[in-house]
Amino acid sequence: MNDHADSLAARLAPYRETPGILAALLISRDGFVVAADADPGFAVDAVAAHVAGAIDLGRRLAAELRQGEAKYITLEFDELNIVLAPFGDEIMLALVGTPDALICEYRLNSAGA
Repeated sequence: MNDHADSLAARLAPYRETPGILAALLISRDGFVVAADADPGFAVDAVAAHVAGAIDLGRRLAAELRQGEAKYITLEFDELNIVLAPFGDEIMLALVGTPDALICEYRLNSAGA
């Protein structure tokens, strides 16, 4: 790694201090890993490539709705959540963790659906 990548990786360390955060990734908009701090065995490159697809989908949806780019994208699964957020102009932060670690702020009320 070069000094810039090392510096970015060091900025990810505080995210990983939260119990339940499995990975903190900085990803270019085209899906390449800029810096990563993840549990051993975590598929960093594969997740980064799929995140790029989610970012592109958000960009196309924003254009369709005549909105600026999405600021945050969250995905909730049974055992993991993912939060995508801008990290500067060209890089996205992806946090992957357990639902307890990454609780999304808004939820649909299933009783009202």
